[in-house]
Amino acid sequence: MKRFVLFTFFILFCFAVVNAQDSIPQSNVNDSIKAIVDKHNTEGEMTGVNGLATTAYNEGKFHEAIAILEKTGKEELAKGNESADLYYNLGNAYFRINDLANARLNYERALLLAPGDKDIKHNIDYLLTKVEDKILVADTFFLNIWFRVVQNILSSDGWAVLAIASFLVFIAGLVFFFFSKSIVVKKGAFYVGLVSLVIVIFANIFVFKQKNKIEHRDTAVIMVGSVPALSSPDINSKELFILHSGTKVSVTKEDRNWFEIEIDNGSVGWISRDKLEII
Repeated sequence: MKRFVLFTFFILFCFAVVNAQDSIPQSNVNDSIKAIVDKHNTEGEMTGVNGLATTAYNEGKFHEAIAILEKTGKEELAKGNESADLYYNLGNAYFRINDLANARLNYERALLLAPGDKDIKHNIDYLLTKVEDKILVADTFFLNIWFRVVQNILSSDGWAVLAIASFLVFIAGLVFFFFSKSIVVKKGAFYVGLVSLVIVIFANIFVFKQKNKIEHRDTAVIMVGSVPALSSPDINSKELFILHSGTKVSVTKEDRNWFEIEIDNGSVGWISRDKLEII
């Protein structure tokens, strides 16, 4: 029986490690890309892409900074890399030129890779005060809200590391539980192991969900000044409501050059694909 239990938890450990290894490359950050607001590197000099972008930003040449970072971002994306820092910096630069749509797009992309980053969340909250559409969120079951809040405390990488660390603690608890002669130690090991196992399970669930969000992106930002949401994917169909630049929507269906979108209050409509950009 003991061998069966240990074998079962060994399988769980392997699953946690595989999840961790699959997760980490998703938010791979090129070391040459630093925060755009940093004025100097550790040697007091600015070099490379970071130096050019930082110089342009600090001199108020935001369009130049955007061009540099956009070019770098495309090069990194072609290599399979995405950087939360780069998206965040682009969001800052676009916000400086009052391009709310591109600012929101890049902030949201940064948040997708680094869901626990408070600076990104703060900037999005501030940007929302500038966006024309003030959409109230439809009532959601409190457990779903709680689950999402906990899930977004860490990135997929963070949850993967926590899953592995917790499993190691769990293994240690098993060793003390089976081999210690002290009743107190056995009880302590049992409860520590149980808590660690729960953390392993939930951490793996969070890793899977966050990886899925990154790989299957189903949210978008309105990129034009205003656009009507229609009742069907037809330019002559009935207009249901109007959305404005910088508003975030969920994409629920695709039909040729149209997306069916849903906004936070639950309203659904169709918008031409060229009016929005997938996050």
